[in-house]
Amino acid sequence: MIYIFCGSLIIAVGIIWLISPAQRPNRLYGYLSYLAQVNKDSFKFAQRRASLYCLLFGGIQVILGLLIRFLNWDRYFLFWLLTFYFFILFPTIWTEKSLKKFLIKRHELPKDYVDPDKVKHKRTKGFKDQ
Repeated sequence: MIYIFCGSLIIAVGIIWLISPAQRPNRLYGYLSYLAQVNKDSFKFAQRRASLYCLLFGGIQVILGLLIRFLNWDRYFLFWLLTFYFFILFPTIWTEKSLKKFLIKRHELPKDYVDPDKVKHKRTKGFKDQ
């Protein structure tokens, strides 16, 4: 049941963003990230891509929820409760990956951009990482 509810909510957000995308960076409405704010084209691309990924992953989550419901797998509620949040993260992850590819293709990736997957923490004496 949680998959159906959460997926429906993600679909609703995707439809709202598709119908009325954010016109400028805003903390309350639309998709906002460092890469989305590079220029106007990347911002528009990010709004469109985020809405499509919300629709995609929300739809997948609703279908999984209905499948779980019809197969009577509701008794594994703890498992579904621990895994449903992945579908909240997937639209953001995929939007960032497509935005990065978009900016690389146009040679507009910022020089100070650090790929989150390649960050290395160097342990130092004490409590701080470098």
